[in-house]
Amino acid sequence: MARYARRKRAEARRLFLTNEVATVAEIARRLGVKPHTIAEWKRSEDWDGLRLRIERRAAEQLVEQLAGERVKLNARHFKFWDVVGSRVVDSVKKSRLDGEEVKGLDRLAAILEKMQKGQRLARGMSLDGQTEEQIRAEAAAESRTLVDTFLDLVKQHVPDEAARDRIARGLYDRAPLQAGTPEEDEDGE
Repeated sequence: MARYARRKRAEARRLFLTNEVATVAEIARRLGVKPHTIAEWKRSEDWDGLRLRIERRAAEQLVEQLAGERVKLNARHFKFWDVVGSRVVDSVKKSRLDGEEVKGLDRLAAILEKMQKGQRLARGMSLDGQTEEQIRAEAAAESRTLVDTFLDLVKQHVPDEAARDRIARGLYDRAPLQAGTPEEDEDGE
């Protein structure tokens, strides 16, 4: 009987973590288990925390994939520009850089610039040359500002200091501070 219950529990966890089923009641109906049993499993194993970690990891993998694509794309763009630059240098060395050749290289450069912009836009990258680290730093700063604003509001409207502390700790657990940022207590000290 215990093995059967473990399988049901594992299947319930899988249904919840994959977002295949939206509610505890629906999981219970599918598996033929009482809803309060599913709710107890969910609470005791912290399925919400597991789902958050899974979603966070998926987001991190997407960012890593995009960063890898950016590096490959930038390497290709560098090679294209290297070809154009070497052609210009070769022409200058031969001292035969005539007006037609300059116009041709100018057209090639314009085509390369448009291609680069199109590729960057298609991949959701910035056109202004902003690096991944700069984008992450700005996002972390915005998140920190939002967290600080929220905690200021909690301080103003929640009189119970223990409740304020639990809210702050819960918020920091779910939205950790950027690495290297000293964690402040709820009084901002």
